[in-house]
Amino acid sequence: MSKKKVVLTDDQRKRNAEILARLEDERSRLVEETRALQQQERRRPGRKRKKKTIEEMLVATD
Repeated sequence: MSKKKVVLTDDQRKRNAEILARLEDERSRLVEETRALQQQERRRPGRKRKKKTIEEMLVATD
């Protein structure tokens, strides 16, 4: 089967360009929101785990 070349009208090209621009804006916004949330998570107090001492590790293996 041969593939037909798709020819878009100017209106379709314009609409596609608008949709792609909107999607790119949304993607950028989501990336920024995600980055902001990750920064918040890093700054939150009490997030760090307490390091185990060697004695606690020895007791855990027994």
